[in-house]
This record gives sequence, structure tokens and C-alpha cells, in this order.
Amino acid sequence: MTLHLSETDLHPMGLLDLQTPLIAVLAIGLVLATVLVTVAIWLSRPGGRPVRQRSYGRHEALTDKALWRKRIDEIVARHDEGEISREDAFAELATLARDYVSTVTGTDIRNRTLADINAIPRTTGNQDGITLLRQTIEALYPPEFADAANNGLARETTVEQAGEWVANLVERWR
Repeated sequence: MTLHLSETDLHPMGLLDLQTPLIAVLAIGLVLATVLVTVAIWLSRPGGRPVRQRSYGRHEALTDKALWRKRIDEIVARHDEGEISREDAFAELATLARDYVSTVTGTDIRNRTLADINAIPRTTGNQDGITLLRQTIEALYPPEFADAANNGLARETTVEQAGEWVANLVERWR
């Protein structure tokens, strides 16, 4: 069987109308690209995504300044009542100052010497606090270790003054 087609049987289909679907696909692609770029920029900002703060084991109660001031006052009161010697009071105040800074920073500085404290790298966030700690420990050294008979500063410094120095460190620490 043969198939015979005449010229009248052939009907060309004409042009396909693809303009509207292509414009729709292009528009959707541009919207998606804009959304992806916006999300990428938002996530790359430092404040763009929520950051979970780590506590490093510290608790709010341990950094409460009122509790630290109370501990300072207890040391001074124990000295005033004769329970501890003057040298022991200075030693306890120096230990308390080191404990406070170790607690609030999360870095153990309890066994660091004055030279070690002075060598701690300074940042804009810790510069004032580290300087204040160094000054407080340095001021506590003469009354704690020096012979009061030969050292005027060691002789003239009172436990109350030393307590104020440590309280000042606690209050001014940021």
C-alpha cells in the first residue's frame, strides 16, 4: 500500500509560541538568584545569624559583684576581729583578686606571677581590666611580702585599703 499525499494535505504548523514560557522561566530564575544572594549576604554578616553564647562553665552567681564584695568584706572583718594576721589578709585578698579575674575571664591566672600578668596579651576588650589587675597585685605585694620595718609602703598600707583596691578591681572590671 502506498501513501499518496497531495499538496493540499500538508498543512504547516506555524511557529511555536515559546516567548511567554521563556520569559516566565527567566523571571523565576532572577527572583531565585536575588533571594540566594540576599540570604548569602545576610548569613555572612557577624550579626546575621544567631550565635549561641558559651558559658565556659561560669555561672551568673559566680560573677555577681555583690558576692565578691561580700567576700572582700569578710576578709577585712576577719582581720579586724583578729582571726587572721595582717599578712594572711593581704594574701587572701590577692588570692581573691586572682580568683575573680579567673572566674570572669575563664582563664586561670591564679598561679601567674606579676610578670606573667604583665605579659598577658592586651585587647581592646581586656586592656583596662588586665592593667587594673596588675596594679592591684603589684600594690598588694609589699604589704604581703615586704618587711614592714624596712618598707614604708608595706608599713603604711592597711588591710582596709587593700580591700578597697580589690573591690575597685571587681567594680571596674568589664
